[in-house]
Amino acid sequence: MNIEKNPSVVVIGSVNSTRKTIEKLLEHKITISAILGLDPFVSKNVSGYVDLKQLAKNNGIPFQYFKKVNSEDSVGFLKDKKVDFLFVVGLSQMVLQPLLELPKYICIGFHPTKLPKGRGRGAVAWIILGYVEGAATFFKMDSGMDTGDIWAQESFETKEDDYAQNVVDKIVNSIDKALDRVLPDLKNGNFITIPQIHNQASYLGKRSPEDGLINWEWQAEKIQKLIRATSHPLPGSYTYKGLTPLRIYKASISEIKNHIGIPGRIIISNEKDGIHVQTGSGLLKIEEFQGVDKDKLKVGHNLGFQIEKEFFKVLHRLEIIDNNENIL
Repeated sequence: MNIEKNPSVVVIGSVNSTRKTIEKLLEHKITISAILGLDPFVSKNVSGYVDLKQLAKNNGIPFQYFKKVNSEDSVGFLKDKKVDFLFVVGLSQMVLQPLLELPKYICIGFHPTKLPKGRGRGAVAWIILGYVEGAATFFKMDSGMDTGDIWAQESFETKEDDYAQNVVDKIVNSIDKALDRVLPDLKNGNFITIPQIHNQASYLGKRSPEDGLINWEWQAEKIQKLIRATSHPLPGSYTYKGLTPLRIYKASISEIKNHIGIPGRIIISNEKDGIHVQTGSGLLKIEEFQGVDKDKLKVGHNLGFQIEKEFFKVLHRLEIIDNNENIL
């Protein structure tokens, strides 16, 4: 596609990938006519949220917060701006008409997998869990879910000990490399894309914080992978100590091999060795967690729920209540 030289762009987003994209646009002297950033008051459930207001202010770029990106306020803010391209990077909300109609040329989306594999949501966790390959992919937005022609793509490899933050860092680094390749062409009036091979596509289902629930019957390696996949800046994996949630952000496969116990039960807990929990196969050493004080995690304590055991506890309590009512 031939476009005019030195186009103006608008950026919409809310996370680290958004910030890196803005920084690269500025580095390549691409004109940013406006930035729309997610309001901090509605950012609670956005993993890796970044407030873009100060970055815009430091570079003299018109800026406005949004709570709902498709609101009349957002559209009105951009109507008097020059929008040759609209970059939508790091945003969980769907961008609809009439925002999509604003750019003179096209809207550019971003996805952190090697499209067409891994279309959908929750990509960071799915990458660590091994279901899809990671990449910084910029593409031409269309009416589908991550289906548009690819403008730039830079793959990265993950390691067996990577946590979610490591993957986020690799995504940002790959954005740096991908945009270094294509932004000079964009500035000079060239925009080249490659169609996706749709029959090779795969789709990632939405993940929620509840998907981080630990099943202590799993082997230690599988639980540790889940913890790595949901760690900071994601909500974390979790279990329960009694009725209190215990969120775990870092864990390792225990080197202690001569202890055997019941899955979910704390086998070792001391200052020297740390806290080790029996799994379906092997011990897991939990290293970073919150929700329960360390001194309350003692040898013999159970983590998680044993449904049958808890069910009969409830029945027993109901029986006691029923008997007391009969006495009265």
